[in-house]
Amino acid sequence: MLLTNKYKMRPDLVVVIVLELIFIPIVLYFQVRFITSTMLFFAIPAIFLFIRKPKQIKRLAASLAAGMIMAFIVDFLAELNGAWSWAPAGQLIFNTKLFGLVPIDVLIWYFFWLLLTIVYYEHFFEHEISTKVSLIFKNTISVFLTLLVLLIVAFYINPAILNFSHAYLFIGLIGAFPFFYVIIKKPHLAGKLLKAGIFNIFLFLSFELTALKLDQWRFPGEYIGSIQLFGLQFPFEEFIFWIILGTPIILSYYELFVDDGK
Repeated sequence: MLLTNKYKMRPDLVVVIVLELIFIPIVLYFQVRFITSTMLFFAIPAIFLFIRKPKQIKRLAASLAAGMIMAFIVDFLAELNGAWSWAPAGQLIFNTKLFGLVPIDVLIWYFFWLLLTIVYYEHFFEHEISTKVSLIFKNTISVFLTLLVLLIVAFYINPAILNFSHAYLFIGLIGAFPFFYVIIKKPHLAGKLLKAGIFNIFLFLSFELTALKLDQWRFPGEYIGSIQLFGLQFPFEEFIFWIILGTPIILSYYELFVDDGK
């Protein structure tokens, strides 16, 4: 049965890949804004996969909730420390920045990035029967919300304590903790999570290079190294923590919230 489903899913993968290949020249030719790139590269494929096959709504919602809180924390610290900076004012739809740092457009991007990653995983890789969410979800949300509150309090009382060098490396290591935790607790998932990330390497590189070409984000901080492709340069940390490990990190939240009855 699983083998049959695997072959049934192949046309859907072809459609998603073709869509992404079509979107690359469209984005570059029309020089679209950041939010439009987000809709093309992430929202449309996610909606297509969502329609094609029923998804496990409770686990999807739990992963999105935890992921969005952590995404805000990560982006807040990154913006504060100059690990990256988002599109200039002309690229943004919403000029308002939360706490003067986090653009609303970016939160929309985070949402659809998380959505596509999880929906893609459920569509092609996940065959768990249980739709229940593990009790660890409540603990995770509590920890994340506590961190968020402490972060905001520190920002208003003494923001200097939130400043550190090589911020992208530090943030990347902290953000990757759930992935390392999951593969230690459930080592059999390591290969599955990394395999799920193969397609997303192509997707993220496409989005990365078009975004840099159109000046949708920049990297003004300190980094341990850099990578250059097609005349465009980005940090080594970006390559490791977003392009290579971005998908496994997000999916580690999803797997944490699986109620396996233990």
